[in-house]
Amino acid sequence: MTPLTPAQAVLLVARREFTTQVRSRSFAIGLIVTLVLFGGIGAFSAFVADQSSSATLGVTAETAPLGEALTATAGTQGLDLTLVPVEDGPGREQVDAGDLDALLTGSAGGYELLGRDSVDATVESVVGTAVQQQVLTEALAGAGVDPAALAARSDVAVATIVPEDPNRGQQLAVALVGTALLFFSVSGYGQLVATGVVEEKQSRVVELLLSTIKPWQLLSGKVLGLGAVGLLQLVILGAIAVAAAAVSGLLAVPAAAAGMFAMVVVWYLLGFFLFAALYAALGSTVSRQEELGTLVAPMIFLLLIPFIMVVNLLPNDPRNGLAAVLSFVPFFSQTIMPARYALGAAPLWEVGVSALIAVVAIVVVVRLAGRVYANSILRTGSRVGLVEAVRGS
Repeated sequence: MTPLTPAQAVLLVARREFTTQVRSRSFAIGLIVTLVLFGGIGAFSAFVADQSSSATLGVTAETAPLGEALTATAGTQGLDLTLVPVEDGPGREQVDAGDLDALLTGSAGGYELLGRDSVDATVESVVGTAVQQQVLTEALAGAGVDPAALAARSDVAVATIVPEDPNRGQQLAVALVGTALLFFSVSGYGQLVATGVVEEKQSRVVELLLSTIKPWQLLSGKVLGLGAVGLLQLVILGAIAVAAAAVSGLLAVPAAAAGMFAMVVVWYLLGFFLFAALYAALGSTVSRQEELGTLVAPMIFLLLIPFIMVVNLLPNDPRNGLAAVLSFVPFFSQTIMPARYALGAAPLWEVGVSALIAVVAIVVVVRLAGRVYANSILRTGSRVGLVEAVRGS
């Protein structure tokens, strides 16, 4: 029998890992669960956003003249405010029953904004601003000053050096969805690599495999195979998300989503190979699944930190200096750089430089992980220390 070439050995292992995972029930179930999870999160977010952007305010006969100012102020703050004419007593009962979010009573100099147990901050701000504007308008009119003319003279025009992108909202949505897909794919399939390594070591299957192929070939094939499974899932989920957004009218520029999706695929591959090599190396140093959890737990922080930064920081400050620096740092760049690109904060040359740094990091990490894997995979019993695994002693 002709011995396998290194490439054939790697592809053989990769094919085995890919077909085993794709044909398993867990792959289909995981795909369905992920779709349901993302759909549920999207529906819940839309519901919360709708609830937080609308409110009902009861106004009495005394406060009804403020209606025009209240409506105009609410519009400037993105609040869909519904004014409900009520009497003071019944209005208080409706607030207590939850039928009204708040009640505005009293008169000039003694207004009261009543809530059940609290008053929404946006509603409070709208009412406060509207009352101030109304009082100021009346004072100016009493002094013989035209409020409209004064307002026209105090207008401030807003302009930007770079024209505002009308698709920024869609770009932000695409960036957040891409970030979430990257986070779940890299963390999920990276963990799967470590789990598979421990299973093979625990069942002694690895001893049979290494009698035919070399450790680095087994490691490479496993990473490639599971990476392809994760990529397949990523492509399926991304295609469904883009199609659903286009059909529902949420995505008016499919080309922008397609470009971002291609970016997500590239960075998934870079991030997965970087993390999977480490997961495999760490998995090879233990012999039981019980020991694996505490060993790989710190890895999740390398994924969580950039994920939290993208979700909480970049939407309001896409050119943040810290994010710009971390987008060039391996283990962070796979999440932050594609989000910065989607938001228009990173040109293609920055993406290319960051990707090149990531490739160099992959080469270094894979070589180190291969050494740890080769020195640890056949050693059972107690856990192998990382320093010992690197030295091979």
